[in-house]
Amino acid sequence: MKIPPVVVILACAALSTLTDTLGTLYWESRSGLTLGATIVLAPLVFVLFGWVGANQGLATASGYTNSLIVAGPILVGLLLRRELAQVSALQLVGLGLIFVGIGMVALFRPAVATP
Repeated sequence: MKIPPVVVILACAALSTLTDTLGTLYWESRSGLTLGATIVLAPLVFVLFGWVGANQGLATASGYTNSLIVAGPILVGLLLRRELAQVSALQLVGLGLIFVGIGMVALFRPAVATP
């Protein structure tokens, strides 16, 4: 069964966001369960990223995946952890540009000739 690359890219980003969030929660609560989950999940992020890089090319994979890996925890922090008051207006502009970059990488792909 062939998995569409976008599914793996989103899974990688979601798993990384979860791992980053769990890591933060560990340092706040020192829960052994949270630490264990972080240790188990973290290597899976690298495996998924490797698959994306091998199938999409490193530049494109990094453009999608690493941007989403950054964007996910930002959204968790701003929306779920209510950290908006801790972010300046210029920082918000910079964070918004991450989403602009993701859109540009996704929308402006070169045409691929089909044999």
